[in-house]
Amino acid sequence: MQSSTLHIKVTPDLAKELKSLAKKRETSVGELVRQAVLSCYQLDLRNLSERHRRALEAFQGGYISLGKLAEEMGMNVWNTRKWLEEHNVAQNNSFLEDDVKNA
Repeated sequence: MQSSTLHIKVTPDLAKELKSLAKKRETSVGELVRQAVLSCYQLDLRNLSERHRRALEAFQGGYISLGKLAEEMGMNVWNTRKWLEEHNVAQNNSFLEDDVKNA
């Protein structure tokens, strides 16, 4: 895939904050901006049916579970997780180290 270069102007304060966040997350400022654009506009999701789009929005808003999203999408949970990852949709998973020990 060929990449395109975009140039954006931001305030010095925003540039400073982005650099700080990039360092904290051990990534580049460019990657932060790419993630933000993908997350905000989700251009690759525009071809979803209205039903699937609503289910995805409900999942992203925390109104339905991953299991319910999978059901609405007609997939099993594992394939839904994979699909979300492929489409750069945050899964908002959280666990503690104790959870791993108890799994």
